Amino acid sequence: MALVVVPLTSVLLWLGWRSVDLLEQRSADQKVSRLESAVEDFLTAGLHVVVSVGQTLAFGPSFNATENPVTDEDRRHQLVAMLRRHPAVQSAFVGYTDGSFIYAGRPETFSIEQRLELDAPDGESIIVRVIEAGAPPRTETYWFHLPDGTQGPARTTTTSFDARIRPWYVEAMKAKQAILTEPYRFAQTPDAGISAGIPLRSGLGVMGFDFTLRTLSQLLTAYKITANSVIVVGHAGGAVEIESEPCAPTLPGCLPSDELVRQILRKSVVEAVATDAKIDRQVEAGGHVYRVIVHRMPPLLGQRFVIAAAVPVRELTAESQVLLQRAAIAAALAVALAVLGALAASLILSRSIARIALKTERIRQLDFSDRQPVQSRITEIARLSDAVENMRSGLEIFGRYVSKTLVQQIMRSPASSGVGGTRREVTVMFTDIEGFSLLTETMEPELLTSRLSRYFEALGSAISANRGTIDKYIGDSIMAFWNAPETDPDHIANACRGALQAAAAGHALSEKWRERGRPGFRTRFGLHTGPAVVGNVGAHERINYTLVGQVANQASRLEGMNKVYGTEILASGEVAGPTSGLFVWRHIDRVVAVGTTEAHDVYEPMGENASRTEHAAFLAAWEKAREAYVAGRFEEALDGFRAASAMRGEDAPRHVYIGRCETFLREGVPAGWDGTWHMDRK
Repeated sequence: MALVVVPLTSVLLWLGWRSVDLLEQRSADQKVSRLESAVEDFLTAGLHVVVSVGQTLAFGPSFNATENPVTDEDRRHQLVAMLRRHPAVQSAFVGYTDGSFIYAGRPETFSIEQRLELDAPDGESIIVRVIEAGAPPRTETYWFHLPDGTQGPARTTTTSFDARIRPWYVEAMKAKQAILTEPYRFAQTPDAGISAGIPLRSGLGVMGFDFTLRTLSQLLTAYKITANSVIVVGHAGGAVEIESEPCAPTLPGCLPSDELVRQILRKSVVEAVATDAKIDRQVEAGGHVYRVIVHRMPPLLGQRFVIAAAVPVRELTAESQVLLQRAAIAAALAVALAVLGALAASLILSRSIARIALKTERIRQLDFSDRQPVQSRITEIARLSDAVENMRSGLEIFGRYVSKTLVQQIMRSPASSGVGGTRREVTVMFTDIEGFSLLTETMEPELLTSRLSRYFEALGSAISANRGTIDKYIGDSIMAFWNAPETDPDHIANACRGALQAAAAGHALSEKWRERGRPGFRTRFGLHTGPAVVGNVGAHERINYTLVGQVANQASRLEGMNKVYGTEILASGEVAGPTSGLFVWRHIDRVVAVGTTEAHDVYEPMGENASRTEHAAFLAAWEKAREAYVAGRFEEALDGFRAASAMRGEDAPRHVYIGRCETFLREGVPAGWDGTWHMDRK
């Protein structure tokens, strides 16, 4: 039921979401288009009307006449009337080539300081300023026109203002036609805006109009698509001067990422100017996703503006989200009812299958601890449970014959189970029980087998705990190796630690047996490291995971050398060298084994590095005696070995050296003596 209902409901919800999303996008596009139209109307229709009126005045006789007081009065009245007819115009003015200037503007855009300085009346008024011609500083006369037609007192001051250097004057005189400036800060007010400049017919000056951008910002705010949307207008230079008012932080639902969004829009305006392409993308700001739309408007009087809008997608799709939530709730109820019905019918079945799945997963991990079979009244489940139990029992028995590490590797990579091997550095251990042949003659086979099993378990646990792999049991011997099948960069140290712990486990077990009046086992260990081929050896029908190489033979020889020196653990120099900082080693001898010609250094591990102080004095005496022995000073060596033996008590290797020194003193030194001992028996 769930497999039928859930996909069907999901597809229907997706189709609904897509439809609503497309409608929302179209709605947003329409709102942005209406905003563009409104701004274009303001920047085109409104400006065109004002510019057209200005062109009429610029070509009329009043503004082209000279030295006529009646005409001057008429100019001022026409500028004041211009402001009253066109609220979007902040000021109207005309500047002449002789430096004279006539100005009419709205003082409500002035700062408080300017209004106090000019003694502007409260409420609505228009300021008229007249600057006389001549060199600066010039005389300026100003007064205020009130809405009732009355005029305030005239005031006189001086000013350094020169209209002839303002952008609207310079650009209009240069172009010899009507122009529109880029947004800039006005000289008379703190506001930013754009100015229109129209050359006079006589060529003796320029008429201009200021359009404050505050009016356009209010227009953008009125056309905001949503409460948190941001709208800006830039120009061809890439700068942004016109922006919608931000959302009031005290209002509920006002997002804190307003300033970050405005920075993104400013960069988008620069990008749109550079590429001359429309931008429509989604960006993230302050943890909210915004849809950013940037569009360049047609040229207007030499200027080209860019309108950019950023709308939170969450607000853009608010209505569709409500519809989708309602549809999702209805779909969820339908799916829940269907799933509950199916769940009630399959509860017993699913519980049994879940337990079987958990059991098989544990078996896959070679965990056979769960011995409780799954009980079920369903015949198929009961049969499956019996099959899993049989598999668990078989694998548990099989796991006693094969290393778990090896089985896990084969399960991870079945291809590795073929015949063949890999060459790598390995450390090999051989063990053997001293006098085992005599024990077999004096002990019943059943008892001997039982004791061997406990012995192998004690030593095998120490080997496995130190990442070793037991290759095989050969009678009373164990062959183990490290760094295979899993790689182990510390395989030499782990092998040494495993040998010491295995020897300790053997001592504890033997002591326990001796307390019960039974003979204990004394184990000899041999360790060597070197290259070998590790892998599967045998026929395709039956294979064995083992290693092939000289390293195994050398480890076996080292195990046998324990008979000569009376030691328990012997390792080669290849083992002792890399681990000299981790373990305390005694240099036993330099030997050539039977059947070989190569000399090897043989070492005995005294313990881990923590016991170095305990053995320091004995090892110093031992090494001094060996140096004398190698140099052929046998009397000095004999005294040294006896002194070292006195420090440690019973020490089997010192008997070997004392015997050799006494023989050499009695029979003479062998020819070519260099301290190397040639073994004559295994």
